[in-house]
Amino acid sequence: MDYGWLAIVPPLVAIVLAFVTKRVLISLFIGIFSGGLIISGWNPFSGTVYTLDTVVGSITDEWNASLLLFNLLMGSGVAFIWRLGGSEALTAWARKKIKTRKAAGIGAWVLGIVIFFNDYVNAAIVGNVFRDISEEHKISSERLSYILDSTAAPVATFFISDWIAFQIGMVKTGMETAGIDGIQPFTGYLYSIPLNLYCIFAVLLVGMLVITGRDFGPMLKAEHRAVTEGKIVRDGAKPMLDVNYELGEPKDTKPMLITFFLPLIVLVGVTLFGFWFTGRGAGGITDILGASDPAKALLWGAFAMSITGIVMALSTKIMTLSEAMDTFVDGLKLMLLACVILVMAWSLGSITAEMKLDEFIVKAIPPNLPFVFVPMLIFGLGMLISFATGTSWGTMTILTPIAIPLAYALTKDAYLSVAMAGVVFSGAIFGDHCSPISDTTVLASIFSGADHIDHVSTQVPYAITTAIVAVFMYLLWGQFNITPLILIPLGIILLFGLMFWLSKLSRKKYGINPKTKRKIRKKESI
Repeated sequence: MDYGWLAIVPPLVAIVLAFVTKRVLISLFIGIFSGGLIISGWNPFSGTVYTLDTVVGSITDEWNASLLLFNLLMGSGVAFIWRLGGSEALTAWARKKIKTRKAAGIGAWVLGIVIFFNDYVNAAIVGNVFRDISEEHKISSERLSYILDSTAAPVATFFISDWIAFQIGMVKTGMETAGIDGIQPFTGYLYSIPLNLYCIFAVLLVGMLVITGRDFGPMLKAEHRAVTEGKIVRDGAKPMLDVNYELGEPKDTKPMLITFFLPLIVLVGVTLFGFWFTGRGAGGITDILGASDPAKALLWGAFAMSITGIVMALSTKIMTLSEAMDTFVDGLKLMLLACVILVMAWSLGSITAEMKLDEFIVKAIPPNLPFVFVPMLIFGLGMLISFATGTSWGTMTILTPIAIPLAYALTKDAYLSVAMAGVVFSGAIFGDHCSPISDTTVLASIFSGADHIDHVSTQVPYAITTAIVAVFMYLLWGQFNITPLILIPLGIILLFGLMFWLSKLSRKKYGINPKTKRKIRKKESI
């Protein structure tokens, strides 16, 4: 059935309600129900049944179930790190090494780049390492969640990760659809990297902001609040993760760094082993990644992390068996709300897929479009679909088989057409980066201890600024086929200029020095 413009109603309802009510869970459910109502012919009873069936289907899906269990077990791992004094030990060590807010911000940014092999693990590790450090240096939870979100999915698209295995598969599908021969899918993926401009600029903007301190928009107000009032979250905020409240004080024992690092080392090691084990026998490393089961690998890693916490608690005699089991269960509870939100987000994605939102958007593409506008259009469609559905992988699945054949039909240039995949990946990551119903956006809020809507509202201006620069660069590429060796430096210069200009505008609007976060006098100059 063709639902036409009604296909956009469920995600639109969810997103608008999330911003208006600041209640993500109920907003997502109402969005899902609106879709169920439409699909069921506006019958309230049938719509309710369809909604519940969709939610159940999201939970029982093997991939989703594995990721839900991964999140729950990650919560238990975090609980042991906290109660065994691991976070306290790292904070004590960091106080000696990190002396300034700038150093703390740079540290989180760099670690976010280093943890490249999975966006979920990235958010979990960087958040756990720097949540206490950020509070110590009066960095707002909004700023930390932005750093996490901007170095999770964007970084995972560039390096050896479960992401590139999927992306290589998408490039292969696009090439087959276009009838392009003579280029290996992995080679095509490499050609796409320099045109993944949104991700490149998103990661670099984080560095620019933490180094210069030139914040703008709502983030400037959040940072001003943290610096001048010492409030890491705003009054009335509802952080998605409050470790102090949920888990209480750490055990009264000497904090040891090993209780922080050992569980994380086990997590990383077992996860990497899981990638190899589930994809073994496939050939080279890229083939292994392509054949691996990321959900299983992550689940094994999180399980091993939790078991490590139990073993450490008992072997050091810091906890009794009863206390260790209580900690394990409390950690599961820590992630319960996040898991429910993830289920709602997946269910909304299923509803939009059933209503063929992708086809509705793609049909809006004008026929005989000049190639100069194609990169910008594909990027824009990727942004729209990913923001509405909250899924970057789903967006890549929809657009890559369209973008590569479209470019090839217009140019007959195989390498240029394959590189269009980078444009698709850029647009897809935009939604993954800032949609309130994206799983990685939710996880960034969780592991930074931020209010979810505050995280989204402070991050969106940065994401839009980055997207504007990417659009301009795509226009130049489409018109003149300029090499990325020129496009990227040019985009960096433009991005820095926009950041500086917007910070000056924010200074005038809020009466705050964007660099120092202090209130300014009328005659004070930057």
